[in-house]
Amino acid sequence: MIALMLLCMMADPWADGSPSVEYGPGAGYGQSYYPENILGPPDPSATPTAPSFGENNLLTLGTDGWVVLEFTDNIIIDEPGADFTVFENVMDTGSGYFQECAFVEVSQDGQYWIQFPWNAATLEGLAGVMPTTGGDPTNPAVSGGDQFDLEILGLEWVRFVKLTDCGDAVVDGGLFDLDAVAAVNWSTGIEESTSPVPLSITSPFSSSFQVTAEESGTLSCYAIDGRIAGQWRLNGQPATFNATTLPSGVLFFVLNESSFSAVKLIN
Repeated sequence: MIALMLLCMMADPWADGSPSVEYGPGAGYGQSYYPENILGPPDPSATPTAPSFGENNLLTLGTDGWVVLEFTDNIIIDEPGADFTVFENVMDTGSGYFQECAFVEVSQDGQYWIQFPWNAATLEGLAGVMPTTGGDPTNPAVSGGDQFDLEILGLEWVRFVKLTDCGDAVVDGGLFDLDAVAAVNWSTGIEESTSPVPLSITSPFSSSFQVTAEESGTLSCYAIDGRIAGQWRLNGQPATFNATTLPSGVLFFVLNESSFSAVKLIN
């Protein structure tokens, strides 16, 4: 329970890491500050007419360049409305917006990606379209930036967001400069640990574990650092699952993001 409390206290709505990046022609700006300059919240001093400009706050991807951001202490979840926001240094010139766009993809495992649909004429579905206001970055009503709703893709949650400079596919102002990605709807997956829904898991266990639950649904396993370690479907009947791919130590099991159980895997 102490570990659970610490994990919840550490969790925040910002991207926590960047496991991979590939720069394209024209990149270079901000690379000496990567990845810190794209993690955490967006530049708090940015406004539509005076957007973020420092290398310590921005990363230029270059033509067709891309970067992956990972949420390690939480996941972005699908709830009504926008679920996350991408911030770029879009500028309000007084006669329009100076826009540098990127495609947006999401993933649960960092391997299989789904791209948000986009429109080259209207720029809908792309990042780098709307300026940052300087308001609360977790509130789409005041934050500015470009919002994305997982419901469009039929996903309940994601852990990774990938931004790819649009290159020649879109007519815009130039190269995409990433500031930050903020989760609007997010969860550690273990906050609701006091749910009365019965969930019993063999503890401790080694190569396999048994699960008994009174309801069907998705059983998720989280490591102590908040990373998802595995998922299984339950049908309301006792089941046995292979544990050889799970990390050793304390694991948190959550059924339908409600019922909670902490167990220990032994090598």
